[in-house]
This record gives sequence, C-alpha cells and structure tokens, in this order.
Amino acid sequence: MPGTLHIFRLKPDPPQYQANINIGANSWVRVFDAPGLDEFLRHSWALPESEVEAMLGELRASGRTTEALVDIPESQLAEMGFAESPSDK
Repeated sequence: MPGTLHIFRLKPDPPQYQANINIGANSWVRVFDAPGLDEFLRHSWALPESEVEAMLGELRASGRTTEALVDIPESQLAEMGFAESPSDK
C-alpha cells in the first residue's frame, strides 16, 4: 500500500532531517544527516534524479517537502533504519 513521505529540517548546522512515512494507520520515522538523506532518496528508494533534486531544492528553500504515493513495503522500513512511531490506534 503506498504511503506519504514527509521530510523536514530539524537543524541547519550541521543539517539534520527527520523523515516520516505514513502508510495507512502506521507511521515510521528516521533522522538523517545530509549525506544519509541523499543516500536514502537516491539509492535506497531509487527515486528519479529529477524528483530527488526537486525534493532537496524544496528542503533548502522551505525546510520541508512531501512526496505522495511512496511505495516502500512496511516490512523493509525497519531494515532501512526507520522506527515505528506510536499511533492513536
């Protein structure tokens, strides 16, 4: 089931970002440094270069970005370093 990826800047120097992935009623979270976020977007998730550049540009300009229809299986998120965050189930 596709979800939504929200990324926002936690601190500017050194850059640190939090990524939240919401899939159905479940939420997953991970904190990245700049190289780690780049690695996740380009290689772990294998987004097209143009989408990665657009997302990174939006992060630089406004400190946040959102991508709909993220298709990463929940079973892989823990392997990618994401932790399931508590929900109001």
